[in-house]
Amino acid sequence: MSDKKSSRISIGSELGLTLLWAALGYFVYNGLTGTFAMIILSILYGLATFLSLIPFVGVILQGLLMYFLITPWVFEFTGITATWLTLLVFWIDIIFGCIITLGMSLLVLTHFID
Repeated sequence: MSDKKSSRISIGSELGLTLLWAALGYFVYNGLTGTFAMIILSILYGLATFLSLIPFVGVILQGLLMYFLITPWVFEFTGITATWLTLLVFWIDIIFGCIITLGMSLLVLTHFID
């Protein structure tokens, strides 16, 4: 698969998940406040996923940033509370981060072994 096609797929899947979270946020939080809160939360969690590119400890840094900085700020800024939806978004992004960190760690290990 070419790099352009691969990047379009990853951007499309991130956008698709953001729209899914926004739609679910509308129903969980009864209105547009929930929609916009889930859009903000999804975008910030997506940006935090870049920390998972750090081999071995990236997902730990990602999780700490998401749990201690992003989540409380979004809850305070938008007025939403923790629900199954915010927990689901958190753990799905952590799972993506684990996969990325594992891949980067294996890449580093195989580079040093050769």
